[in-house]
Amino acid sequence: MSTETANKSIEVVKKVFTKYLEDKRHRKTPERFAIVAEIYNTDGHFNVDELYVKMKEKNYRVSRATIYNTIDILLDAKLVRKHQFGEREPASYEKSYFARQHDHILMIDSGEVVEFCDPRIQSIKDSLEEIFNIDIESHSLYFYAKERR
Repeated sequence: MSTETANKSIEVVKKVFTKYLEDKRHRKTPERFAIVAEIYNTDGHFNVDELYVKMKEKNYRVSRATIYNTIDILLDAKLVRKHQFGEREPASYEKSYFARQHDHILMIDSGEVVEFCDPRIQSIKDSLEEIFNIDIESHSLYFYAKERR
């Protein structure tokens, strides 16, 4: 993605976030918008500590508490997704506003997270909705794997 496209995407997300904050009567602080920008400039998954270190390295003045609070707001606004890839691992997050639906393979040996998209999963979702007369709003699917030797 070009820098220009990335900047336009961040501006769209900031507008969505601004509307959400106004609708929910939350404060619009520079720290919250800096966190959103940093998240939407990040590819892949991240945890709060990684985000905190990255922001500190760029001389942002944010606390871990501010990041946690902002992440909670972003989760509610559907601008980030939360993942728990392992029992002992910290929660991971990823941007979600422009993201396509995907699932994850967690490589036990290396800790690598592989994203994949399989249209058959959408077919299963569609079938479940029809069979049970429901609307599935979201799902998460993790496969835990080891490399074959």
